[in-house]
Amino acid sequence: MMDGPDSRDSREVFAIPDLYGPSKFLSDALQNPSFLFSELKLDDVDERLPVVVEQSQPADVFFSIPDISFGPTENVSTPSQSVGSHQDVIEVQEDAVRGDGEVWLLPDELTVVTANYQSWDAFENEKFKELRMPYITEAGPTTFDTAVAAKEDFLRIGNTDHVVVEAKIYTSSVLALGLGRSSVFFIWDEEKLSFVPTMPKLRISGYSEKSLDGLLTTFFDCGNITRNLQGFIEKTYSRSTSSGRIALADAVSTLLATIQSRLSMSASTYQSILQLQSLFQPAHSILTCFQRIVVNISATRSDESMLSTIFEEIQLLEHRTDSLREILLEILSRVSQPWLEFTGEWLGLQREAGLPLTKDGKGKSFVKVENKEWIDDQGLELQEPDYFLDIDRVPAFIQPDDARAMFEVGRSLRFLRAHHADHPLARADIVASANPPSLQWNFSWQDIVQVEAKALQYEKDLTNALLRFAAGSLATPPTENKPEGCIFALDFFGKPQEDMQAHVLASINTFDKPLNERVSPDRLSLGLNSYLTSKDGDLGDHDSIFAPPISLAPILSFNPIIEAQARIVNGTCMRMFFNSHKLREHLSVQRSFHLLGNGIFSSRLSHALFDPELESAERHRGVARSGGIMGLRLGGRDNWPPASSELRLALMGVLTDSYTSTEPLSESHAGTYLDKTSLPGDLSFAVRDMSQEEIEKCLDPDSVEALDFLRLSYKPPPPLEAVITPMILFKYDQVFKFLLRMIRMLYVVSALFRDATDRSSFWQGNDFVSQRFRIEAQHFVSSICGYFFDTGIEATWRIFERKLDQIEKRISVEDDKITLGQNEGLDKLRDYHERVLDRIMFSLLLRKRQQPILKLLEEIFAIILQFSKYSRQGMLNLEKKTGADDELREMYAKFYKKVRVFITVCRGLSEKKGYGDKSTLDTRTPGQGLFDGDDLAEENTMAHLLLTLEMSNYYSRDA
Repeated sequence: MMDGPDSRDSREVFAIPDLYGPSKFLSDALQNPSFLFSELKLDDVDERLPVVVEQSQPADVFFSIPDISFGPTENVSTPSQSVGSHQDVIEVQEDAVRGDGEVWLLPDELTVVTANYQSWDAFENEKFKELRMPYITEAGPTTFDTAVAAKEDFLRIGNTDHVVVEAKIYTSSVLALGLGRSSVFFIWDEEKLSFVPTMPKLRISGYSEKSLDGLLTTFFDCGNITRNLQGFIEKTYSRSTSSGRIALADAVSTLLATIQSRLSMSASTYQSILQLQSLFQPAHSILTCFQRIVVNISATRSDESMLSTIFEEIQLLEHRTDSLREILLEILSRVSQPWLEFTGEWLGLQREAGLPLTKDGKGKSFVKVENKEWIDDQGLELQEPDYFLDIDRVPAFIQPDDARAMFEVGRSLRFLRAHHADHPLARADIVASANPPSLQWNFSWQDIVQVEAKALQYEKDLTNALLRFAAGSLATPPTENKPEGCIFALDFFGKPQEDMQAHVLASINTFDKPLNERVSPDRLSLGLNSYLTSKDGDLGDHDSIFAPPISLAPILSFNPIIEAQARIVNGTCMRMFFNSHKLREHLSVQRSFHLLGNGIFSSRLSHALFDPELESAERHRGVARSGGIMGLRLGGRDNWPPASSELRLALMGVLTDSYTSTEPLSESHAGTYLDKTSLPGDLSFAVRDMSQEEIEKCLDPDSVEALDFLRLSYKPPPPLEAVITPMILFKYDQVFKFLLRMIRMLYVVSALFRDATDRSSFWQGNDFVSQRFRIEAQHFVSSICGYFFDTGIEATWRIFERKLDQIEKRISVEDDKITLGQNEGLDKLRDYHERVLDRIMFSLLLRKRQQPILKLLEEIFAIILQFSKYSRQGMLNLEKKTGADDELREMYAKFYKKVRVFITVCRGLSEKKGYGDKSTLDTRTPGQGLFDGDDLAEENTMAHLLLTLEMSNYYSRDA
């Protein structure tokens, strides 16, 4: 007991004095009868409870409380009164302290009874004993490690001498391995180009070496692929100049940086290798995909082939519905961006960055610059650089027809910039004002619909600008685009000194502020983060489930823009060719002269070459020319070929007179190239460059090849060479050479009757063989020439004329329809022009597969020329050779036989299936376009020739 409140035991630091005593505020409660509850007499609850006698409890009772005792216990009596003296309580506490010592200190050794885990089997049967689990995997890692390390090798896995390291350190090394970093247990081997373990016999608790190797496969793959991709990035940045490869290296760098940051942050909370393996599974999948792409493009040599490889690889993964599909599509978009930017520059959709592409360079991508070769009038081989389509440099996702359309649109734009610099399409500021859409990938239906709408709106705006230019309301001088609110802030002239100082101080303060960087979120990084953190079975973008197939994405993304630009450019260039450069008149010149469509030219040329009554242009010593009309007189002279001076004198004025007779001089043509002093394309006669064998054939005036040296020289003006190409001019020249032979044969067979019926002729009489020969030769030649000129040339050229009329109607500005279709440009007109000549050559038997029948025809012509020489000798009463009549009969028999064979061959060709049925329909662009018809098919017209040659089966009857 303590004597007073101040006499407290120092050991009782937590003792509360008078714990059970009444409050000092209740000191007058007994004296004050009005105090609340002061008169109540409450009974103690403990007095009314029954006495509980401690009973021994059996140990096997199911619900018995386990005996968990931490030391001896004493019975502590509970005060019976809640209000009263607290001295008894204090005495009990002091006794407890004296008897047991320090109550806050535990004994040195305390017996802890293990809890008894109950089961339903023990509940039903009190004698049931729990059995120990027989599986070592359920016994914990300690038991497993003990069994593995035992010398007896109970598990037979051969890991008795392996070192067991701490799991935490080993897990961090495995994380570094997956990220491609060297660590304590794994290092990079430069020779093997792979990660190798530093200790061969190593494991962690709870794992065997074999199980660890299986788990580490994923991490080894990720680490090795990461190192290989890092090598690809460094090699590309240091050596490659390819913009596409650099874009791919940048995408791979973004991939590795995202994997490093994301997995390092996520793995900080993982302590198990199994957790790390599940974390690295998405990274392993995408790294493997990128490794396959990098390996496959290593063999490619150009950006276009690399894009083709990436596109094919992505198509293989089109079935995936997770975020990996979106990542690969973003990679394709980023890697394709340099190529798409160049394509946009070539199409005129955006300004050319850097140095523009010219014919003086080497070309770029699918546009290559090479020398175009042709033979000039003097037989010299000339070269000129020009643009050509390199189809091998076109990615696989662009169809060849679309690639050709893109190339021709860009080529036509270069024509406008070179010859019409003031045209709106040649001015980048006007094109930019129409907001041209850019070429970019679109993989959803919503984006594809927007692209189509933008392309149509761009076409409408640019068409309106072209109509204003045609009406003369569009200002031609280019204007400088200045940003709105452009103020000359650096103009200090006329400002006071205070304003100048304030301006300088404001600029200094602006430079002192940090840069306001607004970096837009990288779609590739966002997609990678989403993929690396997604769980199995999570779908990517829901729009990708119903997205169009990847194989159709290029067509749906690029074709609306390409078609809109092609329609505008094709219509504009076609109008320029027909209106400004008079293409129609130049084509008419080819018809009139190369194809002998001008009757005056054909007659004048025939007389200048064959008429024996004209004055000879040959110079004779001591003989002066009379000044009359001169000619070459082929067939009436012995020396051949004529000199160049003779050729000029004989053909002088033939072209000019023939041209001015059909094209009268008008005011619009005066002083231009259409004036009589200058023919279109500097049309003139020239001597063909020939081989030695061909020259020897020309030396004989009685041979079929006597006039093969004569040709027409024509050079189209620079813009028109896009339609009248050197190859087309070569075909015109081949046709002209053949037609020269035909008009010669016509003149020869007409001279046969004149030689026999002329009164001054000495060859008169009843020579039936000669008479039959003349009639049959005249019939044969006239029938052949009629077929060639009417069916072969005239009918085909009429089709061409109708096509030209249709084009002029389409490009007229009256109906405000100034655009043409995507496949209705200059290249299509050039191809159509070439097909016209191909059909003419087919009808004239000038195609390569018709060489046998042409050779047979030339043999018949040679026999007729031989008979013509015989006829001239008879007319001049020259002395006949012995056996001349037999020679004539033999000559006729040979002629008859050759003609009969020729007719038999023609009949066989007319009945042959497939001959002349070659379709020229452009199957690339089916539809109702200008050049989509099959009106120029090589028809089998041999039946027409047979009808004129042998209507009565004269040569077909049995001999």
